[in-house]
Amino acid sequence: MSPLPPQPGTASSAQDPAGIDAPGARRLRALGTALAGTAILLLSACGTGSGSRSRTSADAGAGSELLGEGDVVADDGSGFRPPVAAESGGRWSVLLGTFTGEDHLARAEAFREDVARRFRVFDKAFVQPRRAGSMVVVGRFASPEDESAQELLGLAKAITGSGGSRPFATAMLVRRTMAVDSGPPKPFDLRVLRQRYPNQRQLYTLQVAVWSTLGTREITPEDVKRSAERYATELRTRGYEAWFHHDPDTETSTVTIGGFGADAYDPRSTLYAPEVERLMKAFPAQRLNGEDVLVAVDPRNPAGEARPKPCVLVEVPLD
Repeated sequence: MSPLPPQPGTASSAQDPAGIDAPGARRLRALGTALAGTAILLLSACGTGSGSRSRTSADAGAGSELLGEGDVVADDGSGFRPPVAAESGGRWSVLLGTFTGEDHLARAEAFREDVARRFRVFDKAFVQPRRAGSMVVVGRFASPEDESAQELLGLAKAITGSGGSRPFATAMLVRRTMAVDSGPPKPFDLRVLRQRYPNQRQLYTLQVAVWSTLGTREITPEDVKRSAERYATELRTRGYEAWFHHDPDTETSTVTIGGFGADAYDPRSTLYAPEVERLMKAFPAQRLNGEDVLVAVDPRNPAGEARPKPCVLVEVPLD
């Protein structure tokens, strides 16, 4: 997952006054690339706008018809058919449309009914409410690599309407909900920060460390969780408002510091708020599995001079 706005700036090269162990840090360039995909928290497919217009794969608008009443065929001309493989169950679905605004739920339901009526392959589409709006999705799959998920996504993209239009050309696989541990969140769980500010749309935190299995079994998912929670606790004892966030789907746990509003970063001046700037000086490099991450100064010369990978602001999830 990618860092969300605000965009990260350049970290200070000052030494870490908090005493984080930097000696012996390896040049984890390959892992640094992997780290770029771990910045926490899904960009909600529902968008952030407050206007009345919907944003859908079919560009349906607010309550308008999806397509004309003419024939609609799949790309092979054989008509629609349900996926061959059965759904495996899970949190992943094919996204057909998203809606925001005060009446997002009603418009999403109207869109779902229209889609289900017109397209047999989408007769089990459903509405997934979110804090920021509603998604219309179809299917429940364990992962985006699921064969049935890929087949259904391909069918959606292949649907052709009058004049050759492809109303679901931008369909994608999305995770409807984040996987979280059962039971109430622990004291330093990032969900606690969101619970403090349930109505604040723009809420950011500074990502300083990530633990991940990186798709291997050299470290277990449970070790990943324990390491992140231990580091967050350590930072708390040193006076930092540290949080941890677990993502079981990617077997990744993230440690962040602080909670900031929309003024955390000014895109016009490219300046951070003073409190964010102080933290970035205290933590000049992100850590991956306990090691400072260094990236090549010149991407064309990965064996050349390296610099610390700066910490980044990430958005605290709404869900």
